[in-house]
Parts: sequence; structure tokens; C-alpha cells
Amino acid sequence: MKQILLFFKDFSLGKQTLILLTPIISVLMNMNTLILGLVILITIDLLTGIIRSFKEQNVCFNIFKVSTWNVIKSRLLRGTLRKSYEYGILIIVVAIMEAFVLGVMPITLIGKVFTLTELSVVVCSGIETWSIFENIEPITKSNILKKFASFLPKPLQNLFSKEIIK
Repeated sequence: MKQILLFFKDFSLGKQTLILLTPIISVLMNMNTLILGLVILITIDLLTGIIRSFKEQNVCFNIFKVSTWNVIKSRLLRGTLRKSYEYGILIIVVAIMEAFVLGVMPITLIGKVFTLTELSVVVCSGIETWSIFENIEPITKSNILKKFASFLPKPLQNLFSKEIIK
């Protein structure tokens, strides 16, 4: 035991930090496909939000016109960035909790086995998917996800308000 303590005592602060972060990094590296999917969904949400703004303000997209650039608001872009880092912080916190406190807990849903960290990415992806369809709704005058809510089992339908299901 004394040899192990001497081994770690000789490490610099940087090496000790890397050893501490290794479990978290390994969990996040195993989920690179899920995280890439989330990044793609965030990007699609941003683009559909911009298209929605053009449609609501009746502005045609022309890169050389000032009216095009007046539609894109920096506060809305900041909102997307804020949402992205909030998702990132959530995923990292869940990964830390799972690695150091709870241990890896396999959770079976829909015939697939997920870890808690993977489920946090799936929840964030679900939120982004819902947001994409909300952005498309004013353009197409319908929301496919809201129509499918009526086909869900009763306990899941109760999660949606009656206004959404109509």
C-alpha cells in the first residue's frame, strides 16, 4: 500500500488530474456517435429556427441583402450556444455521477441497454427533435410529432397536454 501512495505522490498536479479524469473521458469517448448525433440535431434546430424566422418575417434569403442579415439575431444564436454548453455540462455531470458515485447501471428500455450517461444524451436529443418540429410547424401548418402523440399508450399520452394532442 505504501508503494502505491509513493507512486502517486511523485506525480505532478497535471498527471494527477489526468488520472482523475480518465474514467470520465473514457465514458464520453465511448459515446462519440451519440454526441455527434446530438451536435447534428442542435445544428438542424438552429437552421430550422433561422428558416422559421425568414418565413415569419416574409423575407427571402439573399446573402447580399441587408434584410437577410437583419432576420438573424445574435441573442437567438447565443441561446443555441447556451443550450449546447448546458447539454454538455449535463452530460459531463451525469458521467461523473455514474463513474464515481452510482457506478455503471445498465437500464433496459425498448429492448436496448443504456447507461445513465447515454440516456442523458438521448433525452437531450429528444428535446432537440421536438424543437426542430416546433420550428417546422409554422411553415407546414402541422406537427407530425404532435399527431403521433395520440397513438401513444395512455400513460405516455398523459405526459402531453390536451392542447398538444389536438
